[in-house]
Amino acid sequence: MIKQKLELFFQDLDYDGAAVSFIDNKKVKVFGVFPNERAIIFITSKKKNEYQGIPLEIVEPTPFRVKQSEDHYLSCSPWQVIQYDYQLELKKYILKKIFELDDIEIVRSPKIWGYRTKMEFSFFLDQNINLAFFKRGTYKAKYKLQNGCLLASKPMNDFAIKIVECLRNSLLPLQGDQKILKGIIVRESKTCNQIISSLFVKTNDFYIQPNLKSNEGFFIFYSNPLSPAFTFDQKIFSAGVESLTEKIDNLKISYGIRSFFQNNIDLFLEALNDIKKGIGEGGKVLELYCGVGTIGLFLSSISKQVVGVEINEEACDFAKMNAYQNGIRNFNVLNVGVEKMDENLFENVDVLVVDPPRSGLDQKIIKYVVKYLPKKIVYLSCNPLTQFRDFKDLSNCYRIEFFKFYDFYPQTPHIESLLILVKK
Repeated sequence: MIKQKLELFFQDLDYDGAAVSFIDNKKVKVFGVFPNERAIIFITSKKKNEYQGIPLEIVEPTPFRVKQSEDHYLSCSPWQVIQYDYQLELKKYILKKIFELDDIEIVRSPKIWGYRTKMEFSFFLDQNINLAFFKRGTYKAKYKLQNGCLLASKPMNDFAIKIVECLRNSLLPLQGDQKILKGIIVRESKTCNQIISSLFVKTNDFYIQPNLKSNEGFFIFYSNPLSPAFTFDQKIFSAGVESLTEKIDNLKISYGIRSFFQNNIDLFLEALNDIKKGIGEGGKVLELYCGVGTIGLFLSSISKQVVGVEINEEACDFAKMNAYQNGIRNFNVLNVGVEKMDENLFENVDVLVVDPPRSGLDQKIIKYVVKYLPKKIVYLSCNPLTQFRDFKDLSNCYRIEFFKFYDFYPQTPHIESLLILVKK
């Protein structure tokens, strides 16, 4: 039986950004430790061929290590304890391992703090109600957050704290709050100075109303108590601003509390411009996992027709509204999951655009691509590992024409990756 507390030397970095060591030929992965560091760690979980742990003490630190900015850093941004330039070097190392490339370009983020457009907080209950994050490796222990998180802007943190203060002033006893409260989501428009937030509760008869400014909105949703996720099962209350709008170049893109939207708006615009340059003018564009339509609408000015496919009904409604409010008439969106879409949509497609979840492309999409062979594929991904897996499935028919990587997520190991593939 392996001891829970160990001192190990870590010699490598895994694809997900965790440092790697070995015990008895089994991998040990720890976030917050880096290559060429020796650390005392605590094992938090054991799988068949892998252990996972958390650092307790860094015995031999890398020269690139810096002091943590937050006590809860392992939960939100485990790379904030190393210099930013070294973060980029480590990301290049991961990308080289995945793509087997020698020349890697990764675009620096103009902001390394406060860049997120969305934050999710839990609650910590002691003598009072507090914001919280779950500790890495557990769904029980939590960090109490006094001032929010540095990945969010000050207005986002202030709004979350305002909701907490409103909860503290409610008449429910703490034991009642523990049974009722689940968490909050806060979202911010970086270009239009708007904030909306949703409180998630485990009962359908809960009510509070914080004082709102003219640029703020607030929702309360009943969320299934049996699910650890923030589910939007029933809207109980709403007040103030109903949605957010971002200015993306010359477009106004609106979205709601339930819709996906990219973080790091500055770098997202750079990626959009690279996509536009990469596909050229003319033709039919099919965009899968299109969300509120941002990429497709951005490409509509150089395309004959753009068709989006999106499973989220709210996002589809916003995509249609975004086309209307920007005067774009060659864009249409279908509310259907990509695994259930009509394959005839692939007929005569010149450019396929995909921005899938971390799990990558559905196998049906791979099958349709191989059958219909669009001239180009634009593949934007927050998970280069599954992106490269999907490319390998397509590599008999496609080659990489353009690739670029963007540091959408400073202080974390996450990377945004853009591939443009051209038919052989």
